[in-house]
Amino acid sequence: MKAATLRRWSVLVLASASLVSGVLAQEPSSEATTSSTAVTVSVNVLANRHSISQSIYGVNFPPDATYIANSGASFVRWGGNASSRYNWKNFNTSSAADWYFQNRGMGDTALYQDSKTFVQTIANAGAAPVMTIPMLGWVSKDATSYSFSVKTFGAQCGINPYNSDDGNGVKSDCATNLTGVNPTWTSVKFLDSPKTGDPAGSIYLSEWATALSPLFGNFGHFYEMDNEMDIWGGTHRDIHPNPAGYNEMRDVFLQHARALKTFDTKAIRMGPVSCCWWFYFNGANNNDKGNHAGIDFMPWWLNEIYWADLNGTTGRSLDVFDFHAYPDTPDFSGYTAAQMRALELRITRDFWDPTYVSESSTINQPWVTSLQPNRTIPFRMPRIRAIVNSIYPGTQVSVTEWSVAFQNQNINYNGENEFATALADADVFGTFGRERIYAASRWTAADPATPAFQALKIYRNYDGAHHAFGTTSVSATNNGNSSLFSSYGAIGLNNTQVTLMLINKDPSNAATTTLNIAGFTPTSRKVYQLTTAHPTSITLVSSGAWSSSITVPAYSLTLILANGTMTAPSAEWDLNPDATMVPANGTAILSPNITSGTGSVTMTAVTSDAGITVTNTTPTITPTTKGRLTVKAGATSGIYKFTVTGKDNTNITQTKSGWILVGNPSATLAKTGDLQTAPHGTQITLTATLGPGSSGGTAGGATVRFTASAGTLTARNVTTDSTGKATVKLTLPATAGTVTVTAEGPFGLGHPVATFTETAN
Repeated sequence: MKAATLRRWSVLVLASASLVSGVLAQEPSSEATTSSTAVTVSVNVLANRHSISQSIYGVNFPPDATYIANSGASFVRWGGNASSRYNWKNFNTSSAADWYFQNRGMGDTALYQDSKTFVQTIANAGAAPVMTIPMLGWVSKDATSYSFSVKTFGAQCGINPYNSDDGNGVKSDCATNLTGVNPTWTSVKFLDSPKTGDPAGSIYLSEWATALSPLFGNFGHFYEMDNEMDIWGGTHRDIHPNPAGYNEMRDVFLQHARALKTFDTKAIRMGPVSCCWWFYFNGANNNDKGNHAGIDFMPWWLNEIYWADLNGTTGRSLDVFDFHAYPDTPDFSGYTAAQMRALELRITRDFWDPTYVSESSTINQPWVTSLQPNRTIPFRMPRIRAIVNSIYPGTQVSVTEWSVAFQNQNINYNGENEFATALADADVFGTFGRERIYAASRWTAADPATPAFQALKIYRNYDGAHHAFGTTSVSATNNGNSSLFSSYGAIGLNNTQVTLMLINKDPSNAATTTLNIAGFTPTSRKVYQLTTAHPTSITLVSSGAWSSSITVPAYSLTLILANGTMTAPSAEWDLNPDATMVPANGTAILSPNITSGTGSVTMTAVTSDAGITVTNTTPTITPTTKGRLTVKAGATSGIYKFTVTGKDNTNITQTKSGWILVGNPSATLAKTGDLQTAPHGTQITLTATLGPGSSGGTAGGATVRFTASAGTLTARNVTTDSTGKATVKLTLPATAGTVTVTAEGPFGLGHPVATFTETAN
């Protein structure tokens, strides 16, 4: 997989100045552009206002603290395949499948050898450090061992060029993986905390977390719960030869995430850290999906974590739902460099565009998922946020690995050094802010010698004085071609500045741009640009009175700082949530709330796409009371937009838009054992039978959650048998009265609910 093969242990590839200048010389020059297209950018500072998380401007493995200070990187992750087997005591790890399953030191510098040094250095530099916690159960015992000795296993398909005894673990037929590695050849046990009988040399999470906790400083104590466990059976197949199953990925997370919280009470735990589109919905083991009622992996896993947390006594085990996002590409065969650049710039639509049909056969085909609507359209960020909001409310969403820097060796195309990558990166940063992503980190940190480094800097430190893009996202639409022009807007400086990012991805045409700003009166502006004429520095190109027109050069980033005035609303409010998923013919409830300010808001109008109906059930929102919107889905699955208008107590009107993903019709739960009457203190049997209907799932292997208003159940979560039956026994309370038992089916199949009413006499 792309996400796996990109991760070599040398985390930074430093291009020479001659290589960079040679690649850039092939790019179109904005100074030579004579043709132009007309684009209108419409900004409304009172539409779709919401905070931009400052943690979206992150990177993996920057070289040093100076990089953070210069780029303004806000979120720095220690992750990747090597982190899964890192030993915090001896600073060693395994390169796993990335390099002949060989143990080695974690990094070339002290910053990436000692995890304590990393956390403290990053925090002192002004960014939030993110540490990855291994969950495989083994960490490297030294810097020299390897798993597939030729002396032990015989001839192999590939041999380490630096060690003739170190094979790649594939038989000489280059088709059959070797098995039979004893993990103790390379590793020692990694356990949560010491106990009697532990193997000699064991390493402990409790000691590590205790050592790390005071080093995070004023930043959140961010922990990734391992890395891409859905592909452990490939990346780490020497010690984990079988594909990671659904239950394993649930159970190891719950065990270690809960333990971690006891060792560091401030821990912010991130999971499942899934690698790629196919695995979002299938996990690593296709057969295992069938064993779990045919439910897509991500919804299944999140559902299981949510119910385990509800059933437990320690609260949340998951704080941030994390995944990796490498847009799936078509086959590069026959592509020219110009075509590669164009693809790199339009494929960012994968992250947000409800009309972008994937160009990859990985996504654009019918069998990845049978449960999701519009399955050939990634709509990746809103789709995953809708899934999360519908299952585990209050869970943030992060993307701790992403990249659109494509490689094509056939035409010597290295995306890291292409100016197109800078434009695409800027597009992604803007998307993450608009689409409410909580945290994100690019794989890897862009080389400061390349334009891509400037794409981060123009958001975070465009003038060298650490002034940055605004912190409140606002609507900034345009009438240009989405593959050729992007626009993002935000409010900053206490509502006295609008920041606009304009990205012209057209290699040939400048954009003659008209700027229409509603709700804000601009009086002056500054304009900063990154162009092919000056590809490694951000230039202040103008400063003066406000003008509503600007020519945006071909292949350029333009940051406009518009200073002026506006009347701020008395309260900020949110749809709560703005994206969710509902089964066909089903209902969802939104609970609009005040997020800041002391005013009240009255929702005055609702519009929506055909296919859903949104009713303004409770229109008034105050700091202490929520509103209510009732969403009724029609019979047709799809992606539907809705917009709500609200006026605050000072007569300022805002609009908020959101998305409803309508899936298949819900499964059903049939009851056996309802309306029983029995002596108090006795036991009765209840059965809920899952009927998959048109949900796209199957009857067997689903989890049904039972709760009772009184009495005692023999189980809370019950797995359905092959006929869909989930059976529990209820011991009636010791006193007479009515007992209500609720059975809930999985969210991935529409969350059917059945209620039993029993009587103790």
